[in-house]
Amino acid sequence: MTPKKAGPELLLTGGGLDQCCPRHSGAIGFTRIVLSAEPHRRLVCKAVIKRAHSVSSEIVSGNWRRRLGETCVIIDEMRECSNTERICNLLLAYVGRFGATNFLAGAIPPLCASHREQLSHVVLASWPEEWTKRYFSSGYLSSDPTIRLVRQASSPFHWREVGDLCKVCPLGRRIMDEAKEFRLDEGFTIAFSTIERHPVGFSIAGEKLNPDPCDRLALQLIMAYAFGCASALIGGVRHRKSVHLSPRQRDVLRWAAEGLTLDEIAARLNISSNTADTHLRAVRDRLGVSSTIHAVAEAFRLGLIS
Repeated sequence: MTPKKAGPELLLTGGGLDQCCPRHSGAIGFTRIVLSAEPHRRLVCKAVIKRAHSVSSEIVSGNWRRRLGETCVIIDEMRECSNTERICNLLLAYVGRFGATNFLAGAIPPLCASHREQLSHVVLASWPEEWTKRYFSSGYLSSDPTIRLVRQASSPFHWREVGDLCKVCPLGRRIMDEAKEFRLDEGFTIAFSTIERHPVGFSIAGEKLNPDPCDRLALQLIMAYAFGCASALIGGVRHRKSVHLSPRQRDVLRWAAEGLTLDEIAARLNISSNTADTHLRAVRDRLGVSSTIHAVAEAFRLGLIS
């Protein structure tokens, strides 16, 4: 695929299990695991590890390879979009298969930002209008637990997991309860940061969401790509220096995009797993991203792999 548009560089945070457990995870990044002395955090970490190994098993079975093909079709269509409305329509059609009926994406403004300033940070939106008015006019942004997790560069999370990931104040619980009045009962949020390290949140929501683990990976890829394309259309294309990858780095990244583990990539290329990991780390560094799944998205966008 040959990209025609380049958006702002994004860092997909919370996607680096491959950096922590390279021998046992898929090469596509999942969840960054941060060890903590707090007991409830350790329990969360154990649950995350368990989920990550489940994802790895699915990838090996070929589910991710199938989803990657579907994802590339959506990416190709987004690349041709000339306005954000078209991107929104594509996103609605895509997330609808998981039960989502709405989405919202934007940079997280400072806590002191005015109502108008907060709204100006929204990049992509298909969100209930009345809820949007109530949310921003009531100053809910500062107490929303999902926003707190985005500011903390949390791993991708389902809204039902919020109580396990952070302490939710009474107002925060009220905000999430009020969202249900607008059929935003369940949601899934991913955190990005721009190259300037400004936090970005992207949420999809509906009455009932049912993405499986591999769907979550595909969602991360498409949501990151959509935000980059929309930002480019709104603010103009930001030209970045050309990125050079060695033939071996391209080979490793191509196999990572196919969902192979580091051990499998090493076997295919007749190199050690440590060498394969070193190549992937170099690729992430050159592309300015923190996870392999976002390196794949950037490589597709820049035409480095196809």
